[in-house]
Amino acid sequence: MRHNWWIRWPLLLTALASGPLTVVLINEGMDAAALVGQYFIIGTMFGGCFVWINRRRRKALRHPWTVWRIRYLSGTRYEWVDLLGPHGETVSTLLLSTWAWDRGKLVNHGTSEIWFAGDPAKYGVVSRPGGRDMRYAYVSRIYKPPRLTFREPATPPVPGGGRHSTD
Repeated sequence: MRHNWWIRWPLLLTALASGPLTVVLINEGMDAAALVGQYFIIGTMFGGCFVWINRRRRKALRHPWTVWRIRYLSGTRYEWVDLLGPHGETVSTLLLSTWAWDRGKLVNHGTSEIWFAGDPAKYGVVSRPGGRDMRYAYVSRIYKPPRLTFREPATPPVPGGGRHSTD
């Protein structure tokens, strides 16, 4: 049986059923109708979100877990992960879906590799090695990661080369 299904689906279904109940209770009194109407709005919103988030995770977890080397990028508001290929090139840049107080807890500048399940070109689930804590990650068309205008070379500079060489 799926984990916590008994919270998501009954919340959504009872909230949806309380919509018509609100209409029936309008004739009985405003207090009961207002209370049931609030449950209809709030319960439908939260129940729908819980079902939707669970569906996204299940869909991403259909792919196998793979180990990726990463480069962590953080901005003022969001955090991104560059999935790196075998030669250090960026394969995909994913925006991590985290709350402000959780930034840097799953992945930070000291993290060199993660587990990823999903399609690197679209979305997936990111986890530490071991698969315990998971975050949804996706390619964002709106929010772009911060990029430096230059990068340090991957190889050390040639001795004696450069602008002030002796020749």
